[in-house]
Amino acid sequence: MARGWSAAVGYRPSSAFITLLLVTCLMQRCWTMHTIGSLALDHITFYKVISKSPFVLVKFDTQYPYGVQQDEFKQLAKSSSSSKDLLVAHVGISDYGDKLNLELSEKFNLDKEKFPYYFLFVNGDIANPVAYVGPIKTSAIQLWLKTQGVYLGMPGCIEQYDALAGEFLLATEKKELNHLLTRAQALVAEVGEPLEHSAKQYIKIMSKITDLGHNFAHNEYERITKLIEKNQMSQSKKEDLQKRLNILSSFQVKNTEKEEL
Repeated sequence: MARGWSAAVGYRPSSAFITLLLVTCLMQRCWTMHTIGSLALDHITFYKVISKSPFVLVKFDTQYPYGVQQDEFKQLAKSSSSSKDLLVAHVGISDYGDKLNLELSEKFNLDKEKFPYYFLFVNGDIANPVAYVGPIKTSAIQLWLKTQGVYLGMPGCIEQYDALAGEFLLATEKKELNHLLTRAQALVAEVGEPLEHSAKQYIKIMSKITDLGHNFAHNEYERITKLIEKNQMSQSKKEDLQKRLNILSSFQVKNTEKEEL
């Protein structure tokens, strides 16, 4: 009777080889679970971490998430490097086997059929997180974070100009808008050639708002969003429009409170 391939050739795997194989498999599994830019939390470390950062964005999901939504989270977590105040974390939840982090699932009334959940914890306030309810897309979550006061550098955006955009939103007099526009024009030389195109996009938007009113940014944002959704364009054109959309998002916060000049 045949005794198997290893017996036929006289091969016996050593205990050291088996141990190495198991360790390698375990390392590979851990690596696939790791998300660059995101910190894995459990029901103990969760409370320790939330209190330490101004903003903590936590994704509550299954223990081993995968697919398009997980890919979006990976992009989001990686982009968090542009923010000094935001920490991105994730909590894996399982109601079978080791039953991981069910305490947190119950605390926040999570329904496993609706995973993933995104909660933003501000200044250590565990009792009152801000829930994200939009589409699970990196750009949409980034925009939402900006509305919550989190600076997160998006493709095409410039931090100095985003700060100016924030001032622009608060300006009510045309004289004040023109003053900010002048500052934006003078800043082009400081940001340098690589960012010059983006800087000029900010300036163009500011000029239009000065002439047409704050609703311009909202209307233009809606127009470009529809163009991108049609998806009838080259990838490079779509990326260019997305960058313009990202810049326009800096002028969206509270813009509904503004009236036409």
